[in-house]
Amino acid sequence: MNKDKIIDFLKDENEEHVEKYASYCVGLSLATDRTGKLKNYWITKVPEQQLANYFKRVSADGLVLDGVHVTLQSTGISYDYVAYKNKMFIAYPESTVDVSLVYEGDEFSFGKEDGKVNYKHSINNPFAQTAKDIIGAYCIIKNKRGEFITLLSKEELDKHRKVAKTDYIWAMWTKEMSLKTVIKKACKQHFADTFQAIEKTDNGNYELENPLELELEYKQAMDKIETIEELSKYYQENKGKGKEFDKYVSIRKKQINENL
Repeated sequence: MNKDKIIDFLKDENEEHVEKYASYCVGLSLATDRTGKLKNYWITKVPEQQLANYFKRVSADGLVLDGVHVTLQSTGISYDYVAYKNKMFIAYPESTVDVSLVYEGDEFSFGKEDGKVNYKHSINNPFAQTAKDIIGAYCIIKNKRGEFITLLSKEELDKHRKVAKTDYIWAMWTKEMSLKTVIKKACKQHFADTFQAIEKTDNGNYELENPLELELEYKQAMDKIETIEELSKYYQENKGKGKEFDKYVSIRKKQINENL
């Protein structure tokens, strides 16, 4: 990967942001695991021009592809929940945004009267919260367009997780991805005009045809498989799990072939 090429393609953009982005791309291309294998082999196949286009696409929405809140994955550009909040503050600076998780044992109640959202969230034990204890998430947005509350149950969060093209991000950052999911849902429902471009870009990380009834453990196992040979072996060892299982095997086969 040629860092200077990326910088040259972005010569009309903010110099400091471009320098950090180009360094981020190079870092992704060089990162290895403990065995010396490249962690992000996919980026070595992305031309410098395409990497520059990713940066410009994000910049057009007033955000920065900084490698922190807006990142690159094998599936394309990904925004975290902070990036969604930042976009909201760009469009509506007076906004207040509360995006939070609700855990087992918490007390949560809300109401809406005359367009005003009132809610109470009592946290039972903030220092003993783990991802497995999440029972839901909420996002409350208040600005000149109104006051809005969006709620997602644990079951709804799991459905969003199942349509992700890869599960490793969810597995590593379950809390952060849950927060992103609920604020993304809120922005889509109530601010679709403002978030249309981000929504379209971020949807590249999801496959709506993924079977929602497939047990998450099977999806997680298949998402770790990188070759057709490994996938065929896994299928032979686990065949007979049903139509949802077979369907996801076919989807993963297609994804792996596309990445060859």
